[in-house]
Amino acid sequence: MEKKTIGGFIAALRRANGMTQRELAERLGVSDKTVSRWETDEGAPDLSLIPVIAEIFGVTCDELLRGQRSAAGEGGTAAPEVTAKGERERRRLLRSAMSRFRTRSLIAAGVSALGLIAALICNFAFLRATLGFYLGAAFYVAGAVLQAVFLDRAFLSVDWEESDASSFKRDALRLAELSFALTSGFLGFTLPMAFVDAYLGVTAGSLLLYGAIGAATALLICGAACRLVNTRLIKKGVLTLTEREAGIRRKNIRLQNICAASLAGLLTLTALANSAVTESDFLLRGAVFEDYESFLEFVETDVPDPWYNAAPEPDYYLDGDGSPISEDEALKRTITDSDGNVLLTFVQRNSDVERINYTVSAGSALPITVYTHDDFRQFFARQSALNSVFMAVYFAEAAAVLLVYLLKREK
Repeated sequence: MEKKTIGGFIAALRRANGMTQRELAERLGVSDKTVSRWETDEGAPDLSLIPVIAEIFGVTCDELLRGQRSAAGEGGTAAPEVTAKGERERRRLLRSAMSRFRTRSLIAAGVSALGLIAALICNFAFLRATLGFYLGAAFYVAGAVLQAVFLDRAFLSVDWEESDASSFKRDALRLAELSFALTSGFLGFTLPMAFVDAYLGVTAGSLLLYGAIGAATALLICGAACRLVNTRLIKKGVLTLTEREAGIRRKNIRLQNICAASLAGLLTLTALANSAVTESDFLLRGAVFEDYESFLEFVETDVPDPWYNAAPEPDYYLDGDGSPISEDEALKRTITDSDGNVLLTFVQRNSDVERINYTVSAGSALPITVYTHDDFRQFFARQSALNSVFMAVYFAEAAAVLLVYLLKREK
């Protein structure tokens, strides 16, 4: 039995209508070589062209997909069998279209990934954080535009009302949403680079912390936008849902709202705790002096500044009016009460001292706490370590809420 194909059927219909391959190609907006490949079964028409070809030759889409005219009405029982064959051919074309769309979506995501790589190279290799952000943003926009074009072409390729076409559109839209989410995450992660000096880079620790916050925010915005787009497409009839699918969608949206609100609350509380712990003096440890004698001995001992120990000592000192003064006068410091009464005068020769804290009570400034440069170095190290811990908590909270959603959502 001769095997019926779309290509052979198109060739037969074309010859029966007295058309050349070039004439058919011009009506379809393709090349005559494309028509030739169809007729030799080296390729198949795009799904969006099936209704157009069927209208040109006066056949149905189902007949075209089956590769022969319907046998119904000729008294045989071959019609159901042939219809099943056409259905198999349509599903094959749908699988082929989805495969092409997946490949194109990977290309769009790859363009966005190149933007992230370019931004990181500019930031860490050349210390040009701002340039890195805008260069990356150009790639992100290009990736998003490509994905939108590919999604539009995928939708146009299945412009019919059958359930399998609607399923194809939903699958394609979910894949596109993943691509848009990836691009949004990249954008949010590199956003902190836009808020530093043009000739400075963002450190790895800061980028990890603030970039993760930016990425999470961008993903939430992307998720909200995707939901609005889905709702709009359903209202316009581009996407169709069965009654069961619509019910599942409503339940999942309610669950998403609960999870989003819970995550926002958890992240806000954690962020407040993060700020309260790491931005206060809780982590700053200094030397505490209970008497003036030990304090004076510490601050009046000549110790060079560890950060500027190679800097030459000035030959002279100037007061506020620009008049020369002695070194002791230049280094003289006082501790006063709230009324301006001097409680203690000293000459601070210890250049390692960064800050002096005290509270006046009952005419005394004791105890006095002195912080050195090394104290602040250790403070920043503890701060960085705690930020890393809080970052892990942020990720754990997000992962926990996502897991709850995945376990409880309707399928």
